[in-house]
Amino acid sequence: MQKQIPIILASHGPFAQGALECVQMLMGKQDDIKVISIKIDSNIDSIRQQMLESYRTLNQGNGVIILVDLMGGTPCNLASELLVQHEDILLLCGFNIPVLLEVLNNREGSLQDVKAAVEELFSKSCFDVGQLLNAQHEQSTEL
Repeated sequence: MQKQIPIILASHGPFAQGALECVQMLMGKQDDIKVISIKIDSNIDSIRQQMLESYRTLNQGNGVIILVDLMGGTPCNLASELLVQHEDILLLCGFNIPVLLEVLNNREGSLQDVKAAVEELFSKSCFDVGQLLNAQHEQSTEL
């Protein structure tokens, strides 16, 4: 059996922690998940370091999934910094409880398997930030 892909949940306020607690009520305790909650008085450099340490601690060689709440928000921006430095991250933006359940049910596969499962069901509400950044980069180099 393949190792489960670890997950970082990052959000504004307590949303990520609440989402994890909700899915654990439905599915039982989940391992290899770190929560990063950005508060009004959070220090951005500390959060950046926390995200990097979470990635390093969790990564077992099969990548890391990062789920964030809003495109352009601090959780997404900090996760995007990691994404451009590491090729083994799937960064999904727009997560909610159903998306998190789908990720948890598919994380024994590859990052690509998880991405495909989420895109199949949630293509209008949750998207791959890496794919969006690559498309923007390609478009800017065409000019």
